[in-house]
Amino acid sequence: MYRLNSMQQKKVLDSFHKVVDTRNPELIGEDLFNHLNLNCNFSSHFTLEGFRDAYSGDHFQEFLNYFDRCSPQSQWLKAPEISREFAELNQKMVDYGSDHI
Repeated sequence: MYRLNSMQQKKVLDSFHKVVDTRNPELIGEDLFNHLNLNCNFSSHFTLEGFRDAYSGDHFQEFLNYFDRCSPQSQWLKAPEISREFAELNQKMVDYGSDHI
């Protein structure tokens, strides 16, 4: 688990909004990267650069699918290994992602 205080959670959510709004994975920062990998059940990526590369260009839609409440890829939200500590933050990310797909 990647621990985040309330200020860091806001920073993660703001960063997520920018990434979704611009469709630019280059804007994924360290805190958002760590949260996605460790608290959102994303496939493991060893580096931030590798994560950005994995979802760049035509692959950005794959990133968005994780946050589309209608997509089977968004089922991570209900996985038992997902920390309840971040349930509100993760739900906000799915809600925002779903509204901006």
